[in-house]
Amino acid sequence: MPSRDVHKFISKLITGYDCNKTHVVIDYPVRYLKNGHRVLFHDPISAFIIGYVCNGPEGAVSGIAHVVIDYLVTEAKKKI
Repeated sequence: MPSRDVHKFISKLITGYDCNKTHVVIDYPVRYLKNGHRVLFHDPISAFIIGYVCNGPEGAVSGIAHVVIDYLVTEAKKKI
């Protein structure tokens, strides 16, 4: 799974802001659910809303990007 630094870097590339708070909240369930944390907040609608509330329009875009990147990394690992 990509680190928060990777998510922040991609957000900065896309929006000009790292939107750290967005990524912290989206991944908050990892504290309790460990590897199963993606059952919460990792759908496009939740990520968009969390991002918008945390960091405005840039956060909304970053939230969607977060979910997409996690999905792409997971799928890529399945093919290795």
